[in-house]
Amino acid sequence: MPSLTDILIQVAVGAVPLGVAYMAFRSATDANKKTQETSLLQVERQAELERSKVDAEAFIRAKTIYEDALSQLERQLVRMQTQASQVSTDLASEQSASTAMRDQINRLQAQIRALERTVVTLRAQLISAGLAPAPASETTGPYQLRYPQKE
Repeated sequence: MPSLTDILIQVAVGAVPLGVAYMAFRSATDANKKTQETSLLQVERQAELERSKVDAEAFIRAKTIYEDALSQLERQLVRMQTQASQVSTDLASEQSASTAMRDQINRLQAQIRALERTVVTLRAQLISAGLAPAPASETTGPYQLRYPQKE
């Protein structure tokens, strides 16, 4: 019968390959996990790189659209400023012409009032001299401007 020492040696000799096999299995499993993790990290990095490329392209498109819109708005602003300047110039010109016409109308109205007073005076002189004044005709009047009387 084999002795206890022989059995222990045989068990130890049998356990060593099992231990080595277990260690190899663990190493292979760990290596496989590391490989999968590395693969996942690479896939994630690649996906992030693709997202950043897409984001960069979208940013460039958005920037181009924004710059074009800004440029168009600047051109419109310049046109509006030019038109506003022209309208302002036209308005000043119209106001000046309106003021000149109003002054001329006032002068003409004053002359008409003076002429009416002269006509009234001359008629009165003709009547006092015993002469009859000429009747009003359609070509000469009477075109008296009568203003509403203030009560």
